[in-house]
Amino acid sequence: MNAGGRDGERWVLPELGRRRFLIGAAAAAAAITTGCASDGSDGSAPTGGTSTTLAPVDAAAAARPEGLDDPVFTLGVASGDPTPEAVILWTRLAPDPVADDGLGGMPADDVEVAWDLALDEGFEQLVRSETVTATAADGHAIHVDATGLAPATTYWYRFRLGDETSTVGRTQTLPDGSPDRFALAVVNCQMMETGYYAAYRHLQDEEVDLVVHLGDYIYEYAGGTAGFDPEQRRSAPDRGLVSLADFRIRYASYKLDEDLAGAHARFPFVATWDDHEVVNNYMGDTAPGDATVQRVQERKAAAYRAWWEHLPVRLDPPVGSDLAVYRGFDIGDLARLVVLDERQDADEPPCRDEIDIPGLDYGNCDAVEGEDRTRLGPEQEAWLADQLETSTATWNLIGNPVVLAGVDGGTDESAYYLDTWDGFPQARRRLIAQLAEVDNPVVLTGDYHAGMTLEVRAEPFDQSSKLVAPEFMSPPISSQLFPADVSARTPQLLEQLNAHGY
Repeated sequence: MNAGGRDGERWVLPELGRRRFLIGAAAAAAAITTGCASDGSDGSAPTGGTSTTLAPVDAAAAARPEGLDDPVFTLGVASGDPTPEAVILWTRLAPDPVADDGLGGMPADDVEVAWDLALDEGFEQLVRSETVTATAADGHAIHVDATGLAPATTYWYRFRLGDETSTVGRTQTLPDGSPDRFALAVVNCQMMETGYYAAYRHLQDEEVDLVVHLGDYIYEYAGGTAGFDPEQRRSAPDRGLVSLADFRIRYASYKLDEDLAGAHARFPFVATWDDHEVVNNYMGDTAPGDATVQRVQERKAAAYRAWWEHLPVRLDPPVGSDLAVYRGFDIGDLARLVVLDERQDADEPPCRDEIDIPGLDYGNCDAVEGEDRTRLGPEQEAWLADQLETSTATWNLIGNPVVLAGVDGGTDESAYYLDTWDGFPQARRRLIAQLAEVDNPVVLTGDYHAGMTLEVRAEPFDQSSKLVAPEFMSPPISSQLFPADVSARTPQLLEQLNAHGY
């Protein structure tokens, strides 16, 4: 994508056809560019301006505790939330990753771990070598905020404990100034029981600067339920997730997948969540079924803690069932990326108990039109408004977990999925009005288990209303595909791909 954008009432995607962009959003690179590649024609990641003449750095040492005999870096390494000067480096110590107590086979003691950052894969040009404490309170997860780095620079990192060394990870900082190009991959929805992670395997062959994960990193169901084939692939534990131990085990079982671990070691991630990190279709402190507010809050507290422990995010640990995960990233003046949380503070769909399929057809339920209903919550709405109003970037990218443009899955009568922005029409109008005031907004979406290209218009489903932005929905990594053709009553739909995209 170059410096194009609106052309009258259509969006121009020079150099990338809509179909290629749609497929690439899930499994390859969607290039956002204002010209040609700047650091060589091979598309390789830039190395920035860091001098290769470095002051000597002594390697830090971390003694291995007695009795800790098995390998501890079983869950691999990851990096994320890059800025031009810093990046988060992650691992979690787990000699027995799916131990039923959720402790990963670790003792109750804190453990000192060494970490190295270098300009080369052989670690001959060490930039940093220090120690960090893996605390029992955090499940022995480690989040190192490696600061003082150079922009648009590739680094390699690793962790060490005694004579054991982790997988070597590769990461890079964001550019500052005016970069010529930047490549994103957008991923979501990776239920282990319903498929393999071939998309992540193929992704590692692409030249990508950043992976944006829009949620459903794990699924909370018990393995082998809801029609899934337990003999094909199953995650631990073999029960629905409720406690912190349950969620820790589920994340560990997902992270043992070599393709997912390989993608994390290869690229920095920026992640937000959707619903399955907690429970299907939850909103705020409510969920479908008979779950009480207290039970939902308790599950949220466990789920949010486990999510924080297993993702490379620049966030403080959650306090109970509260964790503000929405955040923004400037890719020089080329793009501003914001990722949203559309679950934690969302109002409950008012028709949930009035319909046969929870969350589906709101029909004549006028309550969804309430002016005060919110998807993001007041604080996040105000934050997003500021992010958009202050942006001077060429492109404004919205990491939006659930579809914004609207999807009508009905045939004879309209059927809207309340779990999407269709359940929040007034809040959606507020957001679209804000997008209409910024340069080149692009909405990046997941959740729906299909690939789509849609038009975000001032009034969804009204093709005569103002065209505001394109919306690219990336197909799922592995979750079951949504097979229905929704084009009959969704005029804003330009293309639908019922495939995983690889």
